[in-house]
Amino acid sequence: MTIRCIAIVAMVLLPTAAAAQTDVWPDPVVKEDVFVVPLWLPQFTGTGDNLNKAQRLEQIVLQDLQFTGLFKIMREEPATAGVAGVNAVVVRGRVFLEGPAVTFEGTVTDIASGDFVGGKKYKITDKELRRIAHHFADEVVRLVTGDVGVASTQIVYTRKVNGKWELVVSDYDGYSPRVLVRQTVPLLAPRWIDNNQAIAYTSFRDGKADLFTRVLSEGKSRGLANYSGTNTAVDWSQKQGMLLAALSKDGNAEVYMLDRAGKLVQRLTHNKAIDTSPSWSPGGRELVFLSDRTGTPQLYLMGRDGSNVRRLTFTGGYNASPAWSPKGDIIAFSTRMGSEFQIAVITPDGRDGRLITKDNHSHEDPRWAPDGRHLVCTERGREESVSVVDIVTGGKRILAQGSDPDWSSP
Repeated sequence: MTIRCIAIVAMVLLPTAAAAQTDVWPDPVVKEDVFVVPLWLPQFTGTGDNLNKAQRLEQIVLQDLQFTGLFKIMREEPATAGVAGVNAVVVRGRVFLEGPAVTFEGTVTDIASGDFVGGKKYKITDKELRRIAHHFADEVVRLVTGDVGVASTQIVYTRKVNGKWELVVSDYDGYSPRVLVRQTVPLLAPRWIDNNQAIAYTSFRDGKADLFTRVLSEGKSRGLANYSGTNTAVDWSQKQGMLLAALSKDGNAEVYMLDRAGKLVQRLTHNKAIDTSPSWSPGGRELVFLSDRTGTPQLYLMGRDGSNVRRLTFTGGYNASPAWSPKGDIIAFSTRMGSEFQIAVITPDGRDGRLITKDNHSHEDPRWAPDGRHLVCTERGREESVSVVDIVTGGKRILAQGSDPDWSSP
């Protein structure tokens, strides 16, 4: 949940004394010497009308592979076998007629040995062209590195247009945005659930903050949690099949576990302070959450049953919006630096924390890509934007106008 959204749902009770504390997070570290795989991507081939399709596929695949940061990409044909050394590949593509069907075939070949690494063949249409290119790019990532590709994933976010709030889903690169929900009252903090088949979010549709779900294949939203008080900050664990949420049904905001239908399973925090913004660990055995129980908003960890609560952050006067990496190795969050918020990361043992962003824009609501390398966040400059940050290189790009983003799983 964003700092702005926390205020909307009465999180204004969080102390303001935090501004007087010193922020001493280490500056961003850019790993310029990170290993990249040499990859040749010659022009894809095709004849007649199929040449245009080949060129479009080639450009999308190129952009997808560049985005990963995993490859050093050369566009010409590679030289003779063996000259490029170990761990170098060539990716080729061609579009051709196979019977009545237009077909795209993409291949990956090891340059040093000449061995065929793998490939895919697809029947293509103009409507499916981007999806096929993304799928093949992810296949290249898998074949060459063993890592998870993100080109076939999606991003959900909110935006306000002409006085109305919208829930929007797009491809990972911002293309093909489509509005799922449009209403005249705020909707906030959407989260992917049920293997990307649905989205849970907070809405003020009934006059207060309640939780709703929208199944992508359906035409309307359903109520999820409308207990007395506020119902906010939902998060989903596919491993556990359970939701976390911050509910104020018993007074102040506390963290609860709910089942998929929104039924209460367990109250996890019991404190007079405000406890909110829970985020599951990848395996669902632990969670990180935000609390002001020591006087300033800080991050805490606990077991899935509410046991073993311990403070995680001791640096930064106002830390918020934690998100646990899909690899489990680090936790991203927003931290106030002067008048702005920046994104920082910290290891679950609290020993290694550092900034990821540091500029004159606020960066909030970090959420992870499945590769554990990229974050999507809300960037606030002259307007609210959905931005993607590479935590290795520090590279950043704006995807769309909007806020409160979340990244789907593969």
